[in-house]
Amino acid sequence: MDIQKIRLLREKLRQLERETSSHFKPETGCCGLTLTQCHALLEVGYKGEISLVELAASIGLDASTLSRTIQGLVMLGLVNRLTNEKDRRCVAISLTEQGSRVFTEIEATFNDYFGRVLELVPVEKRETMIDSIGAFSDVVRKLNESSGCCRDAGEPGEK
Repeated sequence: MDIQKIRLLREKLRQLERETSSHFKPETGCCGLTLTQCHALLEVGYKGEISLVELAASIGLDASTLSRTIQGLVMLGLVNRLTNEKDRRCVAISLTEQGSRVFTEIEATFNDYFGRVLELVPVEKRETMIDSIGAFSDVVRKLNESSGCCRDAGEPGEK
């Protein structure tokens, strides 16, 4: 594989991350949410009610890490955490009334921003761009699922 193309891809991804995260940090920060809390809140909002295990898989975190994130959202009054009485390992997460309002606000902010982004893309290229980003995300996810840890490439300093 051409090392220059690999470097260009990495550079463009860093640039994309900087550009999008610099815009949204003030937006999500005003709600007092971390990026992980924001992603969790959005996913719960999309699903209506979701188990902790399903939510962890959906956003790519282990259940113990997500459990702490959810606890923060519970303390902020944004989600309900309901433990199944028959199986205490089963925890269902849903939005509170306040969580629904914050979800709607974040959705509107993201939709407005990315709507403006898409307006800057020529109409004939929009679908291709969205498909390409989806395909890229899918192959990265597949690689991550199959390769396990980043150590597969060797420990730092190994030859």
